[in-house]
Amino acid sequence: MLFNSFEFLIFFPIVTLCYFLIPGRVRWIWLLVTSYFFYMNWHAEYALLMAACTVVTFLCSLLIDRFTEKRTRKRVLVCGILFNIGLLAYFKYTGMFLDIIQRVCTALDLPVTMPHVSILLPVGISFYIFQALSYMIDVYKGRVKPERNLFKYALFVSFFPQLVAGPIERSNRLLRQVSQPHDFEWKRVRDGLLIMLLGYFEKVVIADRAAIYVDAVFNNWVYASGSQVALATVVFAVQDLCDFAGYSYIAIGAAKVLGINLMTNFRQPYFAHSVQNFWARWHISLSTWFRDYIYFPLGAGRGSRLKKSFNLMVVYTVSGLWHGAALKYVVWGMLNGALQVVEGLMPAKKPGHRKTPLIISILWTDFLILITMLIFRAGSLSSAFYMLLKIPTEWGVDPLVTNFSAMQSLCLGVCFAVLFAIELIHEKQMTLTELTDRLPAAVRGALYLAAVMAIVIFGIWGPGYSAQAFIYFQF
Repeated sequence: MLFNSFEFLIFFPIVTLCYFLIPGRVRWIWLLVTSYFFYMNWHAEYALLMAACTVVTFLCSLLIDRFTEKRTRKRVLVCGILFNIGLLAYFKYTGMFLDIIQRVCTALDLPVTMPHVSILLPVGISFYIFQALSYMIDVYKGRVKPERNLFKYALFVSFFPQLVAGPIERSNRLLRQVSQPHDFEWKRVRDGLLIMLLGYFEKVVIADRAAIYVDAVFNNWVYASGSQVALATVVFAVQDLCDFAGYSYIAIGAAKVLGINLMTNFRQPYFAHSVQNFWARWHISLSTWFRDYIYFPLGAGRGSRLKKSFNLMVVYTVSGLWHGAALKYVVWGMLNGALQVVEGLMPAKKPGHRKTPLIISILWTDFLILITMLIFRAGSLSSAFYMLLKIPTEWGVDPLVTNFSAMQSLCLGVCFAVLFAIELIHEKQMTLTELTDRLPAAVRGALYLAAVMAIVIFGIWGPGYSAQAFIYFQF
């Protein structure tokens, strides 16, 4: 069930209404049932995988808490990690592993033919497995006490707003919230709905419109000019932000309506002044997950520069693999890590020296990120390489016909301007609700209605209303 589908627009109001009508002590049960119903709308059988992940991490956490001997506790933790990583590897990386083996056998002239497998990746598996692993590791580290109620823990893993694409929450925040009843509060509900509205604007008006142009160029890049490839890369960078941040806004807003606060997942990433700062602003829940559960255990920045650089490269290589079972994702991750290593090697500014203007730092960072975005979006690493070569060398080639009309271009340009204004407001530590609250109630109501109508009119709904999936569902 997609957030931008008619089914969800029916599902969510019913869930919310019933949630506030039923007795407080059983509201968490209602959320658990509806969360599994939400997930089973894709493939019902894959709910068994989520249940298996839930039961294994729940039992392992209880055993970790029960045993006192460190070696035994660590063995239980390792078993829980291996089970879940093995589950993820089977569904996500089996095809890649078999392909690598086949290439090696072919290179060595060995008469081996690996079977072709086609395994459907369960929606959200990377997200809920990481969330469950963080809970189990936190119990091992003594950061949280294990939950004794299996079904309350199951709700923490399956909570429907952030189930399939995050934010990847921590148990010390979400587990306590989902098990407590929350009463209806008009202002909180209104704020949550407005956050959802912003998410729908970014997804169906901007991201899905931008996708039309981006797909036309990247799917037919051989016939595109260098200028068109460059423009499509810029448009994709905005599309990727609006698609994923849009999902996060809808998830955060929906949870807020129910009285549950989720963590901020995006913080104006294209205002970043360095690649490191970019990753402190983009997909924050995943970046902090890798920091806390991989980078810190490796030693973080302690020791020599070489050790710190190695740790960074490990983290971003793993991040690339997390995003997909393809060489382009590994290279994309390693490139992001390498850029941060280079930044760390740059000499620090001495007192009294003139600093680089902030706008220059932002533009330079965005330029570097755009290069990585092209690799991320390209169909393969080789096509990304040739597309990068096109940009400075083939500006005179006749452009590809994309059927992206002048009216669509104008609409997208206006939307980009509105998005920039919103991001700038947020960068100034303000929110849209803070601004609108200063207006008379009648004006606020008119603005809210106008925003809804604009999304309905200018949203990309597809023929017969075919809701477009979110980009990060594939991960």
